[in-house]
Amino acid sequence: MNKSTFSLNDTAWVDFYQLQNPRPEENYTFPAIIICPGGGYQHISNRESDPLALAFLAQGYQVFILNYTVMNKGTDYNFLSQNITEVQAVFALINQHHEQWQINPEHVFLLGCSAGGHLAAWYGNSEQIYRPKGVILCYPVTSFTFGWPSDLSHFNFEIENISEYNISEKVTSATPPTFIWHTADDASVPIYNSLKYCDRLSKHQVPFEAHFFEAGPHGISLANRTTAPSDAYCLDSVHRWFFWASDWLERQIKN
Repeated sequence: MNKSTFSLNDTAWVDFYQLQNPRPEENYTFPAIIICPGGGYQHISNRESDPLALAFLAQGYQVFILNYTVMNKGTDYNFLSQNITEVQAVFALINQHHEQWQINPEHVFLLGCSAGGHLAAWYGNSEQIYRPKGVILCYPVTSFTFGWPSDLSHFNFEIENISEYNISEKVTSATPPTFIWHTADDASVPIYNSLKYCDRLSKHQVPFEAHFFEAGPHGISLANRTTAPSDAYCLDSVHRWFFWASDWLERQIKN
């Protein structure tokens, strides 16, 4: 396994975890997954970065972690549309180097957690040159009016048209197949975000798989020792999402 880092702009970069070809005598290619970690658009969550990357790497995926632009004390402009450009840049990078990196460009998936889920869903529902084969959403934010943030002062810039960021309303029949999961007692990003999104997927007949768990704190990630900051984040019942998602990914590849 090799790890490389590529700069996208002054405030964003991508970490690439690359598997080596197990069949050098063949023109073998891997599927790939781009991870958008959470962090409330204020930071990039560590427990939704490397641990997830290594887990999917072990499943046979070339993995990219997008460290997208986030707020800081000096950020007084709306960078959210810039994030979409950064996701697109990762897809373009893969398309440019897919032969060298042994990636099937038709099998590139997008995963997002929390605010990163908002970004992943936003990209998946926008018109882009490069489209994900499917999208995995882990306890995503799907609107800024569904309980997160508690008020818009969370952002240190003015949002003029909040409806623009209601991703649930952007779902169409062209939305990529989706795997989505959430915990019912998530105190930071209410489960309504996912329920509303599933409702829209169903209405537009978008193929999707959804899993909802009775308990588990926000930002639970893999829900095991590799990502748990306390015992409350270590739940075998929730950890199963990863295996179900892996199975879902394989089914998408075969479609």
